[in-house]
Amino acid sequence: MLSSIFSGVARCYYFVARFAPGPRLIGFIRRRDGMKWGVPAMLAAVPYFLIANYIKGLIENGGDAWLAVLLLWCLAMGIAFLVMGPVSLLMLAKARIVEAAAVRKLRRQIDAEHLAERDPAEVA
Repeated sequence: MLSSIFSGVARCYYFVARFAPGPRLIGFIRRRDGMKWGVPAMLAAVPYFLIANYIKGLIENGGDAWLAVLLLWCLAMGIAFLVMGPVSLLMLAKARIVEAAAVRKLRRQIDAEHLAERDPAEVA
């Protein structure tokens, strides 16, 4: 029973990840080369919220109840894009700090090797 639930969830996830543009774009933004596009990608939330507003109007005017699933999907993706902008900036800052620390460490190692190669009389 539990394995069928896991396999069903996995199939749904991979279907959505393959064919829906939102999760693919968020996945791209989470990569190192895509972090700079987080703030402009916040504009992608606007169509999601407009579609959600349209679906809400359909539901209020007697539409089918299954439209609530699409409404929730649009709201979730819109909020995800709104949140992903500032989060990507924080992730970018963290990545740059880690990269700068790695460069400093490498420079120190290179300087230590060059000092070790020199004559002690030259250093003094």
